[in-house]
Amino acid sequence: MAMQREAGLTQTPRRRYDAGVIIVSALSHAQDLVARLRPARSLSLMAPWQRVVFNEAWLPEQRLILAFNDVVETGSVHVAPDDAIVRSIIEFAHGCESGQDVLVHCWMGVSRSPAAAYIIACARAPGDEHAIAEELRRCSPVATPNRLMVAIADDILARNGRMVEAIEHIGRGVEYDGDAAPFCLRLDWRDGPAHQI
Repeated sequence: MAMQREAGLTQTPRRRYDAGVIIVSALSHAQDLVARLRPARSLSLMAPWQRVVFNEAWLPEQRLILAFNDVVETGSVHVAPDDAIVRSIIEFAHGCESGQDVLVHCWMGVSRSPAAAYIIACARAPGDEHAIAEELRRCSPVATPNRLMVAIADDILARNGRMVEAIEHIGRGVEYDGDAAPFCLRLDWRDGPAHQI
């Protein structure tokens, strides 16, 4: 049975760490989260048609907006994530300062933004691919990170299949009706143990 979102509720992600976090969200929650949590930087992932009509004025000044569809195969009429897009996400990751909070959002908060958050965390913590994937699953039972994005990042970052394997290990998220609840991942995995807040 699919999980359902409580109507009209904008949720605040439970912050689990003292250090900087990646706030992962659907677009419907993102503007309110920016107003309340004041992330230093943002990464917006949306379909090309959405980019045309998107009002970005509410985003942090330091922002990156990428337009592509949530697909896992190339060669269709849709714009698939590619090497250039994933390299932009990795560059964004390396541009984040330790201790910063950053927002990553897509349309539903289920596939592209969890994949991007995973890529950001992995880019900053070589060797922790499985731990990051397991924490992602603990934080979001509905997330199904876009596997094409993850595979491209695995290749660029020379992780020898560890990122792909880790995401395959956590499996698909549970079926869900509506936009996924926002959640947080630690930005830097070498800052010591997580702390519940």
